[in-house]
Amino acid sequence: MLTPRNLQRCFKVFFAIAFASLLIVMLGPFQDLELRFGFTDKEAHATAFFAVANALFIIAPRRRRTDLAMVAAALGLAIELLQGLTGRDVSLADFMADAAGITAAVLPGVVERLRHQLRTHPDLSVRQLRALDRRTRRRRRPAPEAQGRTSSANPA
Repeated sequence: MLTPRNLQRCFKVFFAIAFASLLIVMLGPFQDLELRFGFTDKEAHATAFFAVANALFIIAPRRRRTDLAMVAAALGLAIELLQGLTGRDVSLADFMADAAGITAAVLPGVVERLRHQLRTHPDLSVRQLRALDRRTRRRRRPAPEAQGRTSSANPA
């Protein structure tokens, strides 16, 4: 039966295979392979990391998109550094293309979040919205004067 969980499991397997293939292509002796598919080097980097970021969003739905985007960016940086060890060029422009692809993956979620806030709380400040956000809400400690009190019904 096709359920979101089963679809996610299939996607995890597909992502593992696709990411391994991506590593082989980016670290192996396959320079200019993207030209055969009609992409420039920067377009290939942006497209690959757009896909990596979206794949991470699907396989880790309980993690924040911004955290997953940072993981994808760290992977992009690591790949660029590893390319230097394999005899290929380390390129800041390639990393920036990776970041552009990741940003393109994150932006729709940011826009949708803003749309939600505009619908539900259009006049609250960003600080007030953060206080309402269940992901950033901290457990509140009792006030210092309340900590030392004991109830009269339950003497200590």
